[in-house]
Amino acid sequence: MFVTKDVSRIASLLRNNKGSVIAYPTETFYGLGALITDHTAIERIISIKGRDAAKGMIILASDMDMVYRIADVDLRQKKLLKRFWPGPLSAVLKVKPGIDSVLAPSGKVAIRISPDVTALFLIREAGPITSTSANISGRPASRSPEDITDQNLDIDAILDGGRTPGGKPSSLIDLTVWPPVCLREGAIPFGTILDAL
Repeated sequence: MFVTKDVSRIASLLRNNKGSVIAYPTETFYGLGALITDHTAIERIISIKGRDAAKGMIILASDMDMVYRIADVDLRQKKLLKRFWPGPLSAVLKVKPGIDSVLAPSGKVAIRISPDVTALFLIREAGPITSTSANISGRPASRSPEDITDQNLDIDAILDGGRTPGGKPSSLIDLTVWPPVCLREGAIPFGTILDAL
């Protein structure tokens, strides 16, 4: 495993080495990333975390155009998401065909546009990536490269973005129903999201 601040080096690793898993900073904690087209790497993340594959994983996109290639978004959903994106809000939407079923259980996918500049640069260079906290399930989420190495995670590289803010994880809401349903209370209070409706 290597640690680098070089976004292009990490993007190249993901694109050119099948099965590669990296850790990278987000607006809350470090996440474990693999290209969403790399099934081998997605399975590796599940093995690393020791988590139930049926839980699915969040996908990070860099902009709305990338979101539209992954999920169906109607006008009502789009208006709400544009209020909070980029930001710590993950939304469950109806998935489009061709997305790995591990990432889209029951035909739905969770997706977010992160405001973290390093994460955005990485996604623009590499493509949409998975996002699940960089830790073994049950252990504290990682806020720094040191936190990740302390857990001895079996990953290929860490994109060093310094120490992340921590706090609460992204809020998770289901937009396949209306009004939306809160699946995980997080950095944005659900009441604030409902007020935006």
